[in-house]
Amino acid sequence: QHGGELEPFGREDTAQELTEQSVHESNAMVDQLERAEVAEEKRSVFRALTRLRGAAITSYDGIARSQTGNIDEYNKVHSWRAAHPVRHLAEEEADVSKWAFPSQADI
Repeated sequence: QHGGELEPFGREDTAQELTEQSVHESNAMVDQLERAEVAEEKRSVFRALTRLRGAAITSYDGIARSQTGNIDEYNKVHSWRAAHPVRHLAEEEADVSKWAFPSQADI
């Protein structure tokens, strides 16, 4: 150029394109960070819930074993049949001579 004039660097439309691209890339970066954070939160919650589930199952199993042990212990000490005698009709009628051949029977 003549007279010591400097040639302008870039054009206004180039500056606008670079600004728009910067905004787009920054937005994409923030969106990616947000997706990464959501993925980490889901992973962390899933792990915690899995551990909680395991603890709950273990606790439930312990309660179930304890309860069945209590039932076994109760049944060793208590006998329903001893507390509630069963009267069998066949035993009551075991003396056949009384009911099959009564002395007062009409022959």
